Amino acid sequence: MNILKEASVPSLDAETYFSALQEPAFVLEFRRRALAHYTEQPLAKFEKSDLSRRNVHAFRAVPKTNGDSSSWRSVAESHMNAQDRHPLIVIADGSVVHVSGVDQLSAQGVIFCSLREAVNKHPNLVQKHLGTVVPSDENNLIALQSALWRDGVFLYAPKNVQLVQPVQLLVVTTHGGYGTFARNLIVADTGSQVSFLDSYVAPSTLEDELQVGVTEVIVGDGAKVKIGTVQDFPRKATNVLVRRAKVLRSGQMNWVVGEVGDGYTVAEFGSLLEGEGSVSTSHAIALGAGRAHMDLTSRMVHIGRFSESDTMARGVMQGKANAVYRGLTHILKGASGANGQQSEKLLMLSGDSRADAIPMLLIDENDVKCGHAASVGQINEDQLFYLMSRGISEASAKRLIVWGFVDPVLAELPLDIVRKAMENVLERKMA
Repeated sequence: MNILKEASVPSLDAETYFSALQEPAFVLEFRRRALAHYTEQPLAKFEKSDLSRRNVHAFRAVPKTNGDSSSWRSVAESHMNAQDRHPLIVIADGSVVHVSGVDQLSAQGVIFCSLREAVNKHPNLVQKHLGTVVPSDENNLIALQSALWRDGVFLYAPKNVQLVQPVQLLVVTTHGGYGTFARNLIVADTGSQVSFLDSYVAPSTLEDELQVGVTEVIVGDGAKVKIGTVQDFPRKATNVLVRRAKVLRSGQMNWVVGEVGDGYTVAEFGSLLEGEGSVSTSHAIALGAGRAHMDLTSRMVHIGRFSESDTMARGVMQGKANAVYRGLTHILKGASGANGQQSEKLLMLSGDSRADAIPMLLIDENDVKCGHAASVGQINEDQLFYLMSRGISEASAKRLIVWGFVDPVLAELPLDIVRKAMENVLERKMA
């Protein structure tokens, strides 16, 4: 079966590719089912994004050799700090190239390893949760990702274990046309607490590349999970990303999302609030320049009684960049006492940029609280005038205003080195 349709790169029989991976039978079956969905379904359609104009065949269904084992370092260095001792896994072009600080977790019973390693060493845990939060038949690109995922990480926190340090995954793509298909599975058992940060980076010279990423999170009863995620791929990349959590009774899920790439991005992040008293928040920032396209959806689905969600977004567009931010709060029948709040603010720095905020409240229950606030506009002229009247140049004044605008999100990122990397991105885009 040829899984590359109208692709300009060499194809490989799917069974040959799957056999080369040497994975357990349940993973092989998971891939085969996903492949069937991919071949049967049409190209994924989105209301504000037309993928038919993008190169969605910029991938290869072949195992990748590492080549120059050090080429990834120059791309990744801004997201790494040799002085930090937190657990870190680096995956470059689909292969694990660096692991540090992981042994310190074993004493607590925590599992933090590549997902490819986990399917062999911890098959029962992976089989129980893989594909339960993001179904492989959700659309044809998620099906493709489910069939071809290269690697990613598996993080498991046992009952009542609380990690004081954040753990980090860094995914580096050094050249295009191969496909970036990272898949992460995070399980926080009852009463546990973890912070996880993942960054996706590539050089500005990257050629056409299809990136489809999936992160599934299971938040157990009373568990607390915080995830910070940053995506910075260049303009020739097409990015389809889904990050979703299932939150059980009294669990807490906090998302901190930074979409700062210059490519074409369609991303969803959010939570299924299944348990009574479950809580989820999201803080999102979008920084667009050039001709970047960002179609972002924060999706909170209230299923359990007295569940709560609170989402906040900040977007800054300049050049000919455009952004669509969609806040979706859905309260299902039976989720009495639920409370869902939204706040979206998008800022345009040039006349050619565009931004749209679309708040959506879908309410199927009477005894609930819901609210939203959305604004889109240019820099406040009064603020700009005030700063310039104090002797600050117009360029510096704009920078100060933008910094104050995005700081509530930057402050939520779990690692100083990643906050610094985001600050560098903002400076680069405003230069």
